[in-house]
Amino acid sequence: MKVIMPVIDNEKEKNFIANGFLNSEYVCVYNNESQTYEWLPIEDISQQAGNMTIELKQKGIKAVISSDITFMALGLFVESGLKVYKARGKSVQENIKFLQDEQLDLFTPLGAMNSSSCSGSCSSCGTSCN
Repeated sequence: MKVIMPVIDNEKEKNFIANGFLNSEYVCVYNNESQTYEWLPIEDISQQAGNMTIELKQKGIKAVISSDITFMALGLFVESGLKVYKARGKSVQENIKFLQDEQLDLFTPLGAMNSSSCSGSCSSCGTSCN
């Protein structure tokens, strides 16, 4: 299984999870089979924001770990069959360990509304929810 995480950058702070995909230009993909980490620009994962979930699945990514996620993004990920976990710490490696030890909670719709800048109101983030 592969897991994707938004990270601060791909150099100095590459081992630190960013505050969601909207706040990052880079991701870290962890491959559980080979126990390897790969840092990539987000555009290497998805060329079009609307197709991100499809492209993640095509690349074998089954789970997301993020400290923040919008309500709408959570819905798209879950609808596509991806598991979306709430990060417990700032470190990429620490969160992979939490995942392996089954100590990460799945994001809930209410949790996404409470933790993100969306605030549960579509007009607050400028996204059309209809």
